[in-house]
Amino acid sequence: MTLLGDGTIPCLTLILGGNLTQGLRKGNVGPTNIITVIIVRYLILPVIGIGVINMAAMAGLLPSDPLFRFVLLIMFALPPGVNISTMAQLFSVGQEECAMLMMWTYLAAAFALTAWSTVYMWILS
Repeated sequence: MTLLGDGTIPCLTLILGGNLTQGLRKGNVGPTNIITVIIVRYLILPVIGIGVINMAAMAGLLPSDPLFRFVLLIMFALPPGVNISTMAQLFSVGQEECAMLMMWTYLAAAFALTAWSTVYMWILS
């Protein structure tokens, strides 16, 4: 079980890389769709996350540990998971489009995660 578990993360990384190269070749996603997904994923969702985590903290549902709250907040600013592309491959629907969207969201994640980590640390300090 440990041997199989140790290989899970490298395999998922290889699958993600393979999917991203598919999007470069023949993705038919327009720039407006890509920008809309990035705005929703990296602007609207983190703001909603701040509200949800603050409401849960005020209701007493969360411990007062700032690191725990930071991890919960950062989950709202992460790029989409590999499971989305896995489902697209499984059902053979929208594989190139999914790969294209994931490529652009992972590129934007470098900047978004830096910015949101700074905001979250400022909020929690």
